[in-house]
Amino acid sequence: MPNVVRARLGLLRETFPGERRVALTPGDVRALSERMSIRFQRGCGAGAGHTDDAYVAAGALPAVFEELVSLSKIIVGVRRPEETGTFESNSVLAYLGSGAGSPANSSRGGPLHLDLARISGMRDAGRMDVSSRQAAITGHVAVLEATRELGLAHAMLTVDGNFVRPIAMVAIGTDPAALQAIATAKRLGAKTHGFGFEQSAQQKIERLGARFLGADLAYSSTDIFVAQSTTELAILRRQLATCLSNMQLIVTSVAPTGEPAPILLDDEMLSALHAGTIIVDLAAENGGNCASTHAGQTVDVSNVRIVGSTTLASRAASEASCLFSEGLRNLIEHLLDINGHLRFDRLDPLIRAMIGDQPIERSIAS
Repeated sequence: MPNVVRARLGLLRETFPGERRVALTPGDVRALSERMSIRFQRGCGAGAGHTDDAYVAAGALPAVFEELVSLSKIIVGVRRPEETGTFESNSVLAYLGSGAGSPANSSRGGPLHLDLARISGMRDAGRMDVSSRQAAITGHVAVLEATRELGLAHAMLTVDGNFVRPIAMVAIGTDPAALQAIATAKRLGAKTHGFGFEQSAQQKIERLGARFLGADLAYSSTDIFVAQSTTELAILRRQLATCLSNMQLIVTSVAPTGEPAPILLDDEMLSALHAGTIIVDLAAENGGNCASTHAGQTVDVSNVRIVGSTTLASRAASEASCLFSEGLRNLIEHLLDINGHLRFDRLDPLIRAMIGDQPIERSIAS
């Protein structure tokens, strides 16, 4: 028998520094308010261009944090709230986690955690895959941020009949962020390259018109993490170093859900790169693919600039919020039954992936 939670939703205002996205936009609040009551924290949508009046017009009620927590059964946000102990034990928290160290396998006695990152790339996720959509935004913004760091207005700018020489860029990884980074750089006229560890990596990269680097280095995604404690990763780094030495822009995005990011660029490799090279480490929140990455900071090491921003998607807050909201609305509607209750069924592969081994009996509504 599936577990059931009465559908009263609370929409949080983000508190993470630099986070401007909102989990639900007024348009999707309007669609959901026909089937559930919704409360929101004032100012939750300001960073993405949505006023409190727009949420009220969509059918939601403003509430202070304490009231929202006590009256809501499902509480949604872009990021995991810092203090989850303030939430009721029979409530549900839905957010986009970083993957590593997720509470989905460890939470006991507190609220039920629905980590949206854990359904990323699943066949059944489709329009509910919030993580992949946000990753694509992040990859796009990463390239735009890198061009600013490089001091370029455009990678292929024509001036009086002369061409500015295009930059050479490489994306390491084949997740939506890395692939979108290649696509954006290609549109800007860069010479694009890619490298990945799965069997389909070459096909995915070449489909975008980029050159695949080092077909002979194609470890499987499982092997690359096992290799961290062996000499294999050291060999891979040396081989990668040769390929990366001619690049001006390097985007790294290798951090499977639930795993720390492997160090693909060590300090020795950094010293061999061209002075002025920009590295955008999209795995910064999971530890980083670069040994010198500092999450949330931009640092200069060996004349190389490493961007470790964890809020790139917020630089396109309006679009990112729309995509986040649409995916979250689709997920909530997937959970709602005809009586307006949220139903959690372990036979559903999406639910099983998000909740892990958390007990859900405690989340049954009274």
